[in-house]
Amino acid sequence: MQQFSKIFALGLAAVLTLACASKSDVVEGTPSISFDEVQGKVWVLDTVKTESGDIAINRRILEANGTGDDFSLFIDNERISGKGAPNRYFAPYTLGKDQEISISPIAGTLMMSFVEPEGLQERDYYSYLEKVSQWDLSAQDTLELFTETPEGDPVVLVFTYKEK
Repeated sequence: MQQFSKIFALGLAAVLTLACASKSDVVEGTPSISFDEVQGKVWVLDTVKTESGDIAINRRILEANGTGDDFSLFIDNERISGKGAPNRYFAPYTLGKDQEISISPIAGTLMMSFVEPEGLQERDYYSYLEKVSQWDLSAQDTLELFTETPEGDPVVLVFTYKEK
């Protein structure tokens, strides 16, 4: 009987330990964040990470030029939208499992830009968005979209949450 009590106590301790563990600790590969945390927020592009080097978007220069909302992203329940440089864009998207996302071809306005953006062309930004395959959200309100160049090299678009 004493042996049964010890086994029962160990089993109960194991169950309680698993019950108190976070979801990501219990089921490996399950995202601990929800896409709901990404939706309904304005995100601004800070960095484009590539194998050949990072492109940092200088928000102070964009603000000074009156184009502080360039390279922005808003995600609702059905589509993405935002501003390139200088055009507004939108496109439907589809979510998959394990933080997969695919963005349909982008439609947008056709205004001419009088201010040349630093290091990133609007057409490249749109091309990256159309090739996004995964998303991730860090605890620091940083959204990462994983994409690729036309040659297939990996690229990460790093956005930060912009309070309205």
